Amino acid sequence: MKHLLSIAIAAMTTFSCGLSQRQQPNFEIKTFPVGKGPGSVEIADFNHDQLPDIAVANSDDSSVSILLNNRNRMFSPSAGSPFYAGHFPNDINIADFNKDGNPDLIFANHEKKYLTLLLGNGKGQFSPAPHSPFAVQVKPHTHGVISADFNADGNLDIATDSWAVDSIVVLYGDGAGDFSNATYFATGKHPYQRLRTADLNADNKPDIVTTNLDDNSVSILLGDGKGGFSSRSFNAGNTPFGVTIGDVNGDGILDLAVINSPTISTKTGVDGLTILLGDGAGNFSLCNDAPFKTGLGPTRVAIGDLNGDSINDIVVTNYKNDNISIYYMGKKGLLSSATIPIGNQPDGLAIHDMDGDGKNDIILSSYANNCIYILFNK
Repeated sequence: MKHLLSIAIAAMTTFSCGLSQRQQPNFEIKTFPVGKGPGSVEIADFNHDQLPDIAVANSDDSSVSILLNNRNRMFSPSAGSPFYAGHFPNDINIADFNKDGNPDLIFANHEKKYLTLLLGNGKGQFSPAPHSPFAVQVKPHTHGVISADFNADGNLDIATDSWAVDSIVVLYGDGAGDFSNATYFATGKHPYQRLRTADLNADNKPDIVTTNLDDNSVSILLGDGKGGFSSRSFNAGNTPFGVTIGDVNGDGILDLAVINSPTISTKTGVDGLTILLGDGAGNFSLCNDAPFKTGLGPTRVAIGDLNGDSINDIVVTNYKNDNISIYYMGKKGLLSSATIPIGNQPDGLAIHDMDGDGKNDIILSSYANNCIYILFNK
């Protein structure tokens, strides 16, 4: 498949602490068509060739596009792609839910009270799990989805949000691709769009973080390894819309990057990026000078090292400005930022080394253009 666009672009950077010329990434941009209304983007090796492939949720035609890596910075749809993914797939989680060694896909279906699970065959094709979709009693519908073994039984569980009742719900897996025993856990006011999981307090048990749209906080739900959680909340700036997890100051402790998006969610306030630094015990504090300015309507945020200094940077898609913001991080906080015009209504976002050159690339979806852009780090 031929890409639609291939150009080189230099990040236009405004320095606060300065980066060397070597550290300023240049990008070659390539474009690949997907389904209608692409949103969430996730990366995994779907056909066991040791190359990263791409999954893109297409909200407007209820599908997922699978793009297989053909080397040489080229990608093509897997046989049968796109695949039906339930109504309005809004978020993707990738894991092996039936223990067959192949990555599977689970989707939060916006405007519906269910989650859709597609089982992979290890060749880049996907089909519905026997009991999919999985009904979940949330109000009004699902937004995000995650998976982990929350009760240490060796089987993956899943969790989603219940916005209108200020809670998340965990469904426990049987290891064969089925889920039951929904259990609800309280959060802050109106958990929305994204919840994510990682071990946030170094006890080797998965925890959960969610943004709370209407009390300007994130909730940290610390797992007990038995399927239970204890909750604590931290200030996360105005109208927190989404969150991702990663170490952004090089101290080996997981931090949170939160996008604040009142213009997307019709609230009052200023759009921005809030960084919460972790202490390794499940507590978080605001990074100096946060929140940082973004473009209008930030919808997604991702973390990864883009300039080769071994400290992760942050990227935000600005849906209403048709650009992305890049934040170059250092041990003491933000070093500098860059803005790159890209696409029309950029939305889904991931950071990964897609061409095996040892440099992380940026993958994003353009909702209005029905395509993805890959910004290959030169």
